[in-house]
Amino acid sequence: MDLKGIGIGEIAGEGEVFKVSTTFSPTEKNWEESADKELSKLKPAIEKVASDMEQLAQKESDGEIFEALSMLVSDEALFDSAVEKIQEGLDAGSAFNRATVEMTEVLKDDPDFAERANDMLDLAKRVWAQTEGVELSLEIPEGKSLILVAEDFAPADTARFNSSVKGVITKNGGPTSHVAILCRSKSIPAVVGVSEVDKLRPGEKVLVDPAGDRVVIGGAMADATVTMSYIPEHELPIIPVYGNVGNQGDASAATSSGASGVGLFRTEFAFLNQENRPSVEDQAESYTNVLNSSPEGEFIARTLDAGSDKPLPFLGIEAEENPALGVRGFRINDADPEFMNEQLEALKIAEQRSGKKVSVMAPMVARFSEAKQFAELAQSHGFERVGIMVETPSIIFQLKHLAGVIDFVSIGTNDLSQYLFAADRLHPKLGTLLDVWQPGLLEAIKETVRQAHRAGLKVGVCGEAGSDPLLAIVLAGLGVDSVSASPSQVESVLNALRCVDADQAKKIAESAFSQNRATYAREAAKAAFLRR
Repeated sequence: MDLKGIGIGEIAGEGEVFKVSTTFSPTEKNWEESADKELSKLKPAIEKVASDMEQLAQKESDGEIFEALSMLVSDEALFDSAVEKIQEGLDAGSAFNRATVEMTEVLKDDPDFAERANDMLDLAKRVWAQTEGVELSLEIPEGKSLILVAEDFAPADTARFNSSVKGVITKNGGPTSHVAILCRSKSIPAVVGVSEVDKLRPGEKVLVDPAGDRVVIGGAMADATVTMSYIPEHELPIIPVYGNVGNQGDASAATSSGASGVGLFRTEFAFLNQENRPSVEDQAESYTNVLNSSPEGEFIARTLDAGSDKPLPFLGIEAEENPALGVRGFRINDADPEFMNEQLEALKIAEQRSGKKVSVMAPMVARFSEAKQFAELAQSHGFERVGIMVETPSIIFQLKHLAGVIDFVSIGTNDLSQYLFAADRLHPKLGTLLDVWQPGLLEAIKETVRQAHRAGLKVGVCGEAGSDPLLAIVLAGLGVDSVSASPSQVESVLNALRCVDADQAKKIAESAFSQNRATYAREAAKAAFLRR
């Protein structure tokens, strides 16, 4: 029997179903001694959970997720609400949990908040456990072959996955959900968005078959969908493969993986956990450390991409009803123009200290005037190569006017999908709309390449699309000049791009492009690759 979902990864995994549930299930109660005693418990508990998230941010390759969680649990409004509830009689853990539940209830109908709400409830549970003196952790037996099954996994749970974990199945989530990103970075096969997880029984054998977008009950590796075999036929890939990095650890991993450079440095993750505005020197030091650990070759830094799911308190941006469509990315320049000047100054200092050339690009650019404004600002700081992210569909049709204004564009497929399909990338029930094989997205990428090349602009792709080996071949066939992948995927993408020449890539892209559904496009590309 097959259960359908969205596959993450290509290699299948088999094992016994291990249903995950917490052993910490407290009930709300009032304090017994005094409000002051409960207040003395609350702050240390929050600080401990925030510290745990920051430690995971330093250790895990997708550290930016944990940085954001550290900020969420430290939210001042949430703390103030919990304090009020303590004064009304609830104990520390109950008060923080109720304050969190109330906040998520208010925002439950906001699709931008859907996945963050689950993260916040998990954080509240962790704070509650700290107030009770309980160390909350996911216990997974060692020395077994297990398929973990749950409605969802908090990011902190995925950090506990050990060698027994051969696959993951979740009821919620999509291809850009936290669990999907973290499983991909750990090379753990997963199928997310499986609505029928309740049919799985503890201990029964299952096959997680991401290439087939399915879970096979009673299945074994012999039943797995045949995956691509990327045996390089050429010494060099047909287009360069860069790495996506957010910190020094990512940069080192990109270097070890053989990346030709850095196609996306997420500068905001250097200070996501800071309450106060970072100085130019603080930024410069952080950026220099990343540059020194990065591969030789082009290094592209994206300026501040905060807002929406990555709030920065020191910017003073008010809460928004729909932050994904609000003040984020380059639009922050209007709210705080001095910060971008400070950031560009710090990047220039880091360039000089490291001896490596830095190119800069701005996110969330929607108009010609914004691209021109950023280019002039970056050039005034001495940057020679300047670009923009293609994330809003509107900018695609303005690229023809940018000849001589900028030098390159980088397609952020996660956000481009979000705005192209009006489907929030964090919404747990809209995963299929964010499939990187969606024909509408491929059309948008092809048009971007056409418009950009006519204007003499180089085109790169970052985001989840750049980390898919088969799709990287399609992108090369569509005329993309480079791709940028997560460090864990760089080697696989490199091998795939060493398997084909330019003509073969073009034919594979044409096969995918002729289809009208995401699954058909991927299957057509796979078939064309196998018969090349």
